[in-house]
Amino acid sequence: MDSRSTLEEARGFKLETGFQFPEKRVEIDHAEQNRLHGWCDIGPDVFGDVGDPALIGRLPVVMLSNTIVAQRPGWGQVHVVQRIQQRRAIGLGESLRLTGEIKRLIQHPRGELATTVWRYWDELGQTPFEVVAEGLLLDPNPVSRDSEPKQNVEPESREFERVLSKQCTPQATVGYCDGTNNLIHSDVEVARQLGFRAPIIAGTQTMSFLLEPLYQAEPPGKLSLTIRFRRPVFWDDVVDIEVAKNDIHIEHVRAMNSANKCVADCSVVSG
Repeated sequence: MDSRSTLEEARGFKLETGFQFPEKRVEIDHAEQNRLHGWCDIGPDVFGDVGDPALIGRLPVVMLSNTIVAQRPGWGQVHVVQRIQQRRAIGLGESLRLTGEIKRLIQHPRGELATTVWRYWDELGQTPFEVVAEGLLLDPNPVSRDSEPKQNVEPESREFERVLSKQCTPQATVGYCDGTNNLIHSDVEVARQLGFRAPIIAGTQTMSFLLEPLYQAEPPGKLSLTIRFRRPVFWDDVVDIEVAKNDIHIEHVRAMNSANKCVADCSVVSG
């Protein structure tokens, strides 16, 4: 099954509104999930035999990243928002078809904002998993460049509890991003050219950090997730994961850096 994305195939892709990516056969097996989770300091027992939604949604990110590298040399990509609709858990090794489309490309002072929509189809013709991703395509010569692209964060009135702490490292960042061709994660000079003090970790790696507490508590079947990437996470950051609960379930997860700033958060609707 073709669960990879290559730079060579991306040379035939287009960065334009309405472009439909070729359908792919995909699956995530135990070895691949365990490899990626190893770079996230997540043990194999946390997700067990079901796919981590962050990793299921990772291939579309890599496909778009490769398209940027192939079509816009020197440009980079960072996450802004990722919305995931999981209608049922995906089993490791389950064969699925993936379809994707660029819904919108709009101008931004630092490049362009891209919205893509991706659907995973099972053998019954149903869509157990959908992803809507918004990413910022970074022009190396932008009209304007803030030091860190970030979103405003509303003051939180909920009570959060710290449950995990993650030490990011260059080795883990490069290992997780191996084969993705987005040098913003591995090359110091490229990261600085695009406006960052150092390489940043992959957005889907941050997503796995955010989702780990959900699966430690009680692996959910149906999920609706909205993940917002507020600030970059650098490859030497320490990130604390905090959760807010209702009477029964976790309903919000956030990642905080050492300056006590929210770098990403995830709203959760289970069932």
